[in-house]
Amino acid sequence: MRLFWSIVAAVVLAGIVLAGCANTLTSRLTLPDRYCVVREQLVLHGDFPLAAHHRLFEELVARRGDVCRRLDLPVSDEPIDVYLFETPDRFEAFMRLHHPEFPQRRAFFVKTDTQLKAYAQWGDRVAEDLRHEVTHCYLHAVVPNLPLWLDEGLAEYFEVARGRHGLNRDHLEHLARRLQSGNWKPDVARLEALDPTVDMIQEDYAESWAWVHFLLETGGEHRKLLCDYLGQLRREGSAQPLSLRLAGAVNRPADALAAHIRHLAATKLDSFTTASGNQVP
Repeated sequence: MRLFWSIVAAVVLAGIVLAGCANTLTSRLTLPDRYCVVREQLVLHGDFPLAAHHRLFEELVARRGDVCRRLDLPVSDEPIDVYLFETPDRFEAFMRLHHPEFPQRRAFFVKTDTQLKAYAQWGDRVAEDLRHEVTHCYLHAVVPNLPLWLDEGLAEYFEVARGRHGLNRDHLEHLARRLQSGNWKPDVARLEALDPTVDMIQEDYAESWAWVHFLLETGGEHRKLLCDYLGQLRREGSAQPLSLRLAGAVNRPADALAAHIRHLAATKLDSFTTASGNQVP
């Protein structure tokens, strides 16, 4: 694919490409903006017809309220542009040209000084992808300087379908296996020290999700600790590391998180699967 685009670019610059080919290239490398639907804060753009009241769009609108209520954050009216590509090929061609530094994924969140944007390809997992990326947008609309690990942990929590209390099966299974094998111990300070220029790995995402789930689902005092931290970031732009707050409020935080994961694995994993092992819709 890289070789293909290099050849196309050379032909265009040489001025010998046919008009029809030039039009095809342009349509593949521009933002999808032929169709547009506005749903409150979200401005959804597509290169295919978008239903004005698609149930996924309604869920994304409702997710803003979920995020703000659970985290005690104000609701922003800053526009969020969501660009939807009908096919993976169109999405990948656009991302390779405009964001070649990004890893290969199905969706992305991009923040500039003046814009919040999400890009996604329309496919079987678009609901999960959009819940994740739009959560990033909702958070960055109101909280500056959000640490990478917490930003991703919150997005992993809120990417789960409504009604499941942020229970991410893949992360839970991964961490439960690591605990059982005895080769993983939670360490929020390690997450805080991650280099923001280096792509996180699965274990980083999983542990980030686990800390967020622990804070939001194990008692009001834990949720308040997280909300107070986010509130200070929003007001002042900086805050004492969350690891220090945890150490002062939770007895042996790493052990508490490990116990939380073991409890979830023992009581919740069966609810995700049918007798045939397929995920419950």
